Amino acid sequence: MKALRWGLTAIGALVALVAVAIVVLGWRSPREQYFSVDPQSVPVPAADDVEALERGQYLTHAVAVCGVCHGPDLAGQKMSDSVVYGYIVTPNLTPGRGGIGASYEVVDWVRAIRHGVTREGRAFAFMPVDHYFHITDSDLGDMIAYLRHLPAVDNEGGAFRLGLLPKAIINSGLLGDLVRAKIIDHRAPRPLPAPSRGTYLAQIGGCDFCHGPALRGGQGPEPGAPPGPDITGAGLLRERSFEQFVAAMRTGAMPGGRQINSMHMPWLGYRNMNDADLRILYDHLRALGDPPGGAHGSNTP
Repeated sequence: MKALRWGLTAIGALVALVAVAIVVLGWRSPREQYFSVDPQSVPVPAADDVEALERGQYLTHAVAVCGVCHGPDLAGQKMSDSVVYGYIVTPNLTPGRGGIGASYEVVDWVRAIRHGVTREGRAFAFMPVDHYFHITDSDLGDMIAYLRHLPAVDNEGGAFRLGLLPKAIINSGLLGDLVRAKIIDHRAPRPLPAPSRGTYLAQIGGCDFCHGPALRGGQGPEPGAPPGPDITGAGLLRERSFEQFVAAMRTGAMPGGRQINSMHMPWLGYRNMNDADLRILYDHLRALGDPPGGAHGSNTP
């Protein structure tokens, strides 16, 4: 009987281990999920439309902050090379060797940026398409015009290989859906335009990713991420001047000398935002915490 109990215990433990492996490691990872996407093309300005290319460059680097993951030249970069996290490298967006730029048509860019999937329909990991889905056709067209004329940079990167920890986090859904293509309706009509420029900047910039849906506080999903504070006028920005806000967005500097870790708050991308948009974003965030009538005022120094 004792041997039988030990045998049953061992079988039970094995079943539990298999169940955990299925849940955590996943026999069908969200990264293996395919989506049927029929992307709508957008009008893309001509290569000699200098103003449109400049707008596209600004939106790509300062608002959507694509360079944070894909590197300053958008040729892709190594994000990790370790036993725990694996070999994580971002795609080369240029037409250079190893890049996608030479072969991507307009609809391919739309599919990738707006839907977060490859030509074959496989979802990209970590691509923030729940934010990019709201980019207007005009802005997306300017971005694509810029991306189609990037200088060629050779960077073949290597094979993307997730380690055990990120694989477990993604497959278990413990920190939410990190394959962001899962959380949008790819067949939905285009969203209504944002009610204001400030709303749009916060939306595309992905502020809610770390600061929560109402920007009243949250936490990024990456391991070790600190809590994202309330960044409305009822929270962190209640006593912060515009200059202090700009310092945080452009240099990561906080009052008192604390430095924001750029791994957890992508100020290396936001630092490219112009003064006018920073002012609009600051006023928008502060107004979110204002009672009716805006009793907090503008806090303009």
